Amino acid sequence: MSERYAQTSSPEALSALLGAEAAAELKPRYNIAPTQDVPVVVIEDGARRIVTMRWGLPPLGETAAPAIVNARAETLAQKPAFRTALQRRRCLVPADAWYEWRTIGRFRQPYLIRRLDRAPMMFAGVWDAWSRPDGATLTAVALVTVPAKGRLAGIHERAPAALAPAHWDAWLDVTVDGSSLALRCMAPPPDDEFEAIAIGARINQIGNDGPEVQEAASEHAVAPDHAQPRLV
Repeated sequence: MSERYAQTSSPEALSALLGAEAAAELKPRYNIAPTQDVPVVVIEDGARRIVTMRWGLPPLGETAAPAIVNARAETLAQKPAFRTALQRRRCLVPADAWYEWRTIGRFRQPYLIRRLDRAPMMFAGVWDAWSRPDGATLTAVALVTVPAKGRLAGIHERAPAALAPAHWDAWLDVTVDGSSLALRCMAPPPDDEFEAIAIGARINQIGNDGPEVQEAASEHAVAPDHAQPRLV
């Protein structure tokens, strides 16, 4: 389950990459957690626009349950919480890295996972909107996840669906059938394009939101060609 990620690219870099206008001020964030507001990319009036939504959909009929932060690509079209959003409310979620924890006995080792070229990623997202009792509108997003493979599967069985640039337009275009997209566009992160680095325990505290949370646990990073991640 993907429950932490980082978005550290500048607003100018994101706007240039996406051809999108930012509707809110963006700042680098190294430890984004569920229920926080996050930047997402949507289509408004025919143009890409970067807006802010809460990370985590309210659970259907269970107000005391945790927010729904992830949606499995394999079941998007079947789950009541996601069926309509898959067809009508899709978005991109900019990210530069995500974090996963590998359980080793009673110890959970955190890992920073990012592209080898450090390029920004666009996670697939689905969003929805609700009217609050006070009349305000809540917009919230869930990240789409796919099965991990190779080394990354040795850390966690799931990974965010990082879409290839060739699929960004189709994912944002709700005139394109979402069910076919979920099958066609969602692929596990390629092993040879990502690195996984064992990092220190600072990431465990949500209040820590600076570059120090990404510092390696030692000078040795997990090499891309290792068959399994190693605790370092």
